[in-house]
Amino acid sequence: MDKETFEIMVMDYLAGEMTVSDKDMFDTLLKENPEYQKTYLDLEASWHSIQKLNSPEPSKKMDDSFFNMLSKEVEKNQANTSKNIVDEWFGWFRPQFALGALLLLIGLGLGYFLSPKEEASTENNVVDIETEEVRQKLVLTLLEQPSANQRLQGVGEANKIAKVDEIVIKALLKTLNSDTNVNVRLAAVESLTNYVDNPLVRQGLVQAIPNQESPIMQITLANLMVALQEKASIEPFKQLLKEQELDTTVKKKIKNSIESII
Repeated sequence: MDKETFEIMVMDYLAGEMTVSDKDMFDTLLKENPEYQKTYLDLEASWHSIQKLNSPEPSKKMDDSFFNMLSKEVEKNQANTSKNIVDEWFGWFRPQFALGALLLLIGLGLGYFLSPKEEASTENNVVDIETEEVRQKLVLTLLEQPSANQRLQGVGEANKIAKVDEIVIKALLKTLNSDTNVNVRLAAVESLTNYVDNPLVRQGLVQAIPNQESPIMQITLANLMVALQEKASIEPFKQLLKEQELDTTVKKKIKNSIESII
């Protein structure tokens, strides 16, 4: 059984959509497969966190518990996708990362060693600006790497930037729409919610709805659109409901979300 099929079964189970016989079979599956049981417990925890956000009050502030859940999910899967910590560490010494790390170190040191001591305040401002610029370049480099763990690190670096530019925002939106790893896409959503006042981000989040095939991503965006009370998301969600292969639990969630937004 592939991971996607098992995730859908878990959501049907948690939502009470299974028949008695299917439920018994699923219980047996969990008892006989410790690996499935662990995955189920992780998804169950995320499911309960998501359910707490069914009817948030309209606000531009995101629900902390929702994003804490996303953070934990990303951190958990960072560990799972990392086959060997030593291999990942040495991965930083590939040419791309050697360059990125070098640029970051140069950016951090330039102001301190080249600026006059009596201009400490100006020096700090210059260093901050240079560091931000170098960090943004590092983010763009990391997001293009083949390793999911490295791309997660790229999203993490983006969260450290005080004021991202349009290039980084577009890179995060691209990650949300096309990254092959669901955990990286979840991390991208969390990062983008820091900039929901930006029209480009809101528009990008809405446009990302039809591109998500993972049930977890579909539910995540549904909760986010309700929290934002984003009416522009209604039509993409309606289009999503027309898909024949859409999971019944996701359909129910999307319908409830549309009603909450309207």
